[in-house]
Amino acid sequence: MSHPDDRRGRRKGYYARQVEAEAERQGLTVEEYGVYKGDVGSAVKPINSASGLLFLSILITLIMTVVGVLMVKLFVDGTEEVNWGQIVFGIVFGLWIIPTSWYLYFKERKASRLRYRNGKTFEPPTRRNSPRD
Repeated sequence: MSHPDDRRGRRKGYYARQVEAEAERQGLTVEEYGVYKGDVGSAVKPINSASGLLFLSILITLIMTVVGVLMVKLFVDGTEEVNWGQIVFGIVFGLWIIPTSWYLYFKERKASRLRYRNGKTFEPPTRRNSPRD
């Protein structure tokens, strides 16, 4: 029979395993490492510093606020027919993306503070195709 921690470890997602491996490689705890900082699966270099995530969280919140105001305007005007599929998608997407962006910002901010307080430095992970030390 396998140990419960082993079973839990196999169920972890790809990015959770990558965070653990990269944190261990750099001598950090997972909490000190923060959010995933690699670029696997992204077409552009990710913005995952605390200040970058703050900017994205504010931007996402502003955009979704404008979308919400436009939805209210659509209901108040009553001049156009309402597409309920788009309305429901917009509401569900907003209820997911806004808290998620702020959660990731606060997680990275906490990690930055822990690294600073413990005097640890962070080295961004290397790309898959770049040579390792």
